[in-house]
Amino acid sequence: MKLAISDEMMVKMNRALRCGGQLYDLHDIGANIANGKMQGHVEGGTWGVTEVHDWPKHRSVNIVFVVGDLEESLRLEEKIIDWAKSIGADHLTAIGRDGWWGCKTEGWKKLGTFYSKEI
Repeated sequence: MKLAISDEMMVKMNRALRCGGQLYDLHDIGANIANGKMQGHVEGGTWGVTEVHDWPKHRSVNIVFVVGDLEESLRLEEKIIDWAKSIGADHLTAIGRDGWWGCKTEGWKKLGTFYSKEI
């Protein structure tokens, strides 16, 4: 799938993917959105990507990454919450850099730190 995005957004998304441990590239995300494994959410010039996880007792939506404007991302969060509730999810999860924690919105709890090790 070819994603229609600006050069500026491409730079931001690639930076976010590097910060996230390069678990995905843009091609992976485009393919996963096309096959329904991931979902894209847009607010103005801000883009978020989610994935749904079904656990034995809960359905959660993981926010894989968000790139764009902070104010737009706060509005995007509300859209994602509404959408998540509509599909029966009762949890949101996300991993963010430490600087993000100072910008957190109401209701988020810091549960731990995500670590990665190449083997």
